[in-house]
Order: sequence, then C-alpha cells, then structure tokens
Amino acid sequence: MPAETAFASILAQGQVHAVFQPLLDLRSRVYHGYEALIRGPEDSVFARPDQLFQAARACGRLAEFDRLCAQTSIEEFSRQRLGGHLFVNVTEALFDSGWFALESTLQWLQELELPPSRLVLELLESDALGIDTVAFDNARFLRELGYGLALDDLGQGFGRFALWKRLRPRYLKIDRSFTANLGSDPFKTAFVQSMLLLADASQSIVVAEGVESERDLLTLREIGVPLAQGFFIARPSGQPGLEPTENARDVLAGTQPALHALASRGSVEQSVLGLARQIRPVPPDTRLETVIQMLEADADLMSVPVVDAKGHALGIVNRYVLADRLFRPHVRDLFGNKPCTLVMSGDVLRLDAKSSLQQASVLIADSSARHAAEGVLVTEQGEYRGILLVGDLLRLVTEFQVQAARYANPLTLLPGNVPINDCIDRWLREGSPFGAAYCDIDNFKAFNDKFGYRMGDEIILQLADVLRSQLPRMGTFIGHVGGDDFVALSRAPTWEADLQNVVDGFAQAVCAFFEPDVLKDGGYWAESRRGDAVFYPIPTLSIGAFVVNPGRFESHREVSNVLAELKKAAKRKPGNTLFVDRREYS
Repeated sequence: MPAETAFASILAQGQVHAVFQPLLDLRSRVYHGYEALIRGPEDSVFARPDQLFQAARACGRLAEFDRLCAQTSIEEFSRQRLGGHLFVNVTEALFDSGWFALESTLQWLQELELPPSRLVLELLESDALGIDTVAFDNARFLRELGYGLALDDLGQGFGRFALWKRLRPRYLKIDRSFTANLGSDPFKTAFVQSMLLLADASQSIVVAEGVESERDLLTLREIGVPLAQGFFIARPSGQPGLEPTENARDVLAGTQPALHALASRGSVEQSVLGLARQIRPVPPDTRLETVIQMLEADADLMSVPVVDAKGHALGIVNRYVLADRLFRPHVRDLFGNKPCTLVMSGDVLRLDAKSSLQQASVLIADSSARHAAEGVLVTEQGEYRGILLVGDLLRLVTEFQVQAARYANPLTLLPGNVPINDCIDRWLREGSPFGAAYCDIDNFKAFNDKFGYRMGDEIILQLADVLRSQLPRMGTFIGHVGGDDFVALSRAPTWEADLQNVVDGFAQAVCAFFEPDVLKDGGYWAESRRGDAVFYPIPTLSIGAFVVNPGRFESHREVSNVLAELKKAAKRKPGNTLFVDRREYS
C-alpha cells in the first residue's frame, strides 16, 4: 500500500493513540500534569510521531491530522481522569485553523469537564509562529481565553528566544541537550540559571526536559528549576501513574542544601486559618455573568473560589484576570452564559492548612504577579477553607525566613554550625552509634591567594558537590562549618567506605582545575607573602573520622573536640587522606 494511501487510512479511521509522560513538581513532589505524546499503529511505518507528521505535511493535511491528535489526547486524558494540566503538542497549522477557539470546541471541553485553564498548548519546535500571521494572533487570543501556552526546545537557536519575547508563553521548556549531564557541566548550569532569571522577569514557568539521571534531577532542584520530566522520573505510558514513583520521591526527599531543621518545624494551621478570608464559593456550573455580578456588587471582592459538590477547591475566578480576558467585547458575549470554569484559573497557589513553614515559604518564592492578585486557596485535605492574600502569607513567613537564613552557609546553602550541633546532640540523645567526620581542604589558602576568591569558592562548592554525591541520602547529615571545613554525620553501615569515596571523588574533581603540566608536577609555583617563589602542592582533602558510640559523649562540644584533633592527625599525612580513629572513648 502506498504511503499516502496508508496515511489517509490512518487519518480516516483515527488509528492513533496517546501516551502520557508526567511533569514533576520538584518542590511539592507531586505531578503538575502530563504531556500527551501521539503514537501510530504498532508494527507499521507510521508507528513514530515524526513519521506521521511528515506524512501529514506531505499530504497537505497537517491541521486535520493535528486536530485528530489533540482530540485523542484530550479524550483519553479525561477518560483516565488524570490530574493537573494536559500539555498538548500543537502545530502552527492547528493554531492557524482556530479550532481551539470554536464554540463547539469549548462546549466539548465543558462536557469533558476540562476547562481551557487545564490545557497547555505546546508549540512544536519545527514551527516559529511569525508575528504577522493568523496563527500568532490566534495563539495570543487563546491565551486570553484561558489556555496555557508552552514553548518547546528553548536554547535551540535565537528564533525561539524571539518567539518567547513576542508570545510570552506560560511555560518554557529547556531543551534536553542542556539537561543531560547538567550536574557536571558549569556552562549548562549557568545557562539554566540565566533562563530562570529571564523566566521570572516574564512570569513564565521553566520545565526541564530529558532528565535521565538522579544527579541531574538533584542539580535542577538545587538551582531552582520548578518542573521536570524525563525517563528518570517516568517513561511515557498509556496508563501513567497518578503519583511519582517511590524512587523519584526518595531522591527528592533526601538531604538537600536548604535550611536548618527549624524550617520544617511547626504547622502554620492556626495562623493561616485565622488570616484566611471566608469568601463564599460558587459551584463550577455557575454562569460567568453571575460571578461578574458578584464582583460588581462588592468592590473589595478580588477573587471568587470555585468548589465542587464535595467541597474540593477547583480554582479561582479573579477580578483582574477576568477583566483582562474579557477585554475584547466578543469574548464576554461568548462566555457570558457559559460556566465560570471556562475562565477559571486552575493553576493558582494552594496551601494546605497543615503545611509547614518551609512549604509556605516555598509557595511565596514560587508566586508571580498574577498569583499575588489572585490570592492563595487555603485547603484542608483538598477541601476549601478560605482565600489568603499573598501579602498576609508573606508577613507570616518573613520572620521565619530571616531567622532560618542564619542557619545556612550562604555559599553552599548547607546547614551551618547551629544545625550541625543540633544534629549531633539529637543523635546522641537517640542513643544509636554514628560516624562523624571533619573534612578540610589542604593547601587551600595558597590556592585562594594564587587564583582568587572566585576559584576558591568553586573548589569549596566542588567539595560540597562530592559530599552530596558520594554520601547516601538517607541517614546522612552534611554541614558546612565555614571556609573549606565541612562536617559529615552518617548512620549508614558503609560510612567509612563512603568517606573513602569522598576522598577519591575530590581527588578526581580537583584535576579539572589545573592544566596537565601542573598535575604532572603535583603542584604550581606562586609568590609567597614575602615575595619569594614557592612551590605549592595542588589542593588535597584530609578527613578525620571516628565512631560515636552511645553513652560515651554528653554533647556536641565533646564530639567537636575529638573531630578537631582527628582533622589535625589527617592533615599530618601527605596527599588525600582518610584517617579513622578506632579508639574507644569513655
């Protein structure tokens, strides 16, 4: 059968199916939504999506085929009742057709209980949406109707950046070439960080694609990327999971360079429920005109919550967002008698009443100007409890943020002296043995003087990275005393072997800081403070460690004194050294 005939048969019979790949929220560790990916008939020349779209373009039926793909994805997403947002890949041809804005399409979405606010239209990388085209105007109009827009493969050419500036999409997807091996490539890390700054300025959300390793996932979390997808998180599936895998949750639940344990103490329940405003919610089938009348009747009412029959909060209809979307007269005419969910913001800030102070702080950090206008939906096990102004929440956590910042090292963001001492005292009280280690970089001062404080900071960060990567996530505490000194505490039975891996890992990592000739010579020449030429060895790592047995120490002070002596003993040995004291302390 000729290829054109075979493709026409697939199109006529709708022989495509959708698989879904989750997008993981790296802070809340829940799925933000799913990207729909189209597949053709198995064991055919059109099994892959690129083959299908190539054939559609060749036959001049791209918009028709893309509409079939979108319908298939939306119907299957609705049938499985998957949560969050649905990301649908859309060609310029389908934007050009205006199909998403048709009243029949909007009515169909209403029947599926999928408002436009839950759909994200992702422009394929092969399309550019010229600024003077019908497709570009239609895409902007869809944004006003409440659809989310996403730009794929950011970083692949200047054209994507130009389109970003013109279209101002809600989501920005960083190309997988910038995600692979992110943790070991400073250039890629700098690129992603710059994208976060630009995204913040344009009120966009960054998504990292192609996450295929634990290290890259942790690096993305540490530099602040909010959303990620890739094989390490979950592979595309026709029946995707509703929650992240245990492996992904464990990785993100491990020790991270964040705040002192104070950050997770206590619930904000009483304060939040006391500040939340008890605004009467409306059911999802409420006519938009009714909501408009509510806002017109109360000048102080900024947002109207939308709640289903079980009391679960669905979203918010905000005064300013609504005014922006109804700016064009025909839009209001189109939606006046429609359910308010068609213009409801579903991706609003949500805070469970029993959230920790740290979770409330992260929510503030993730808020945008639009979120500030809408407010925060306060829930209790998903049920609506009120709306909290972002400003009120900010005042609630400000004192916590100021105090918590005192407990973290500003360079590595690892816990500092106070939480280190707290952890030692807590583990002493619990009465279980643990390994304690003091890590110090040898020849650091000479390196810092020779190459400058920026390179000095880089080698400190390198040690922090080695500690995180070589020590197990569970049962380990890593602290940064200051300068080039670190403390590691571990309950893992393999703690001694883990520390040796740290020594070996640092020795290998330091090689990247020097030319081959310097490595061959084992050091470099530099001028001393007296002006003399002095040969300095390349930086090495010394670790002094011992087992803290139950009942042998009363406080962190005694443990710290022993560690200080063991560090000195380790530093007396040449090169990269792990010195383990096997004496029994009484």
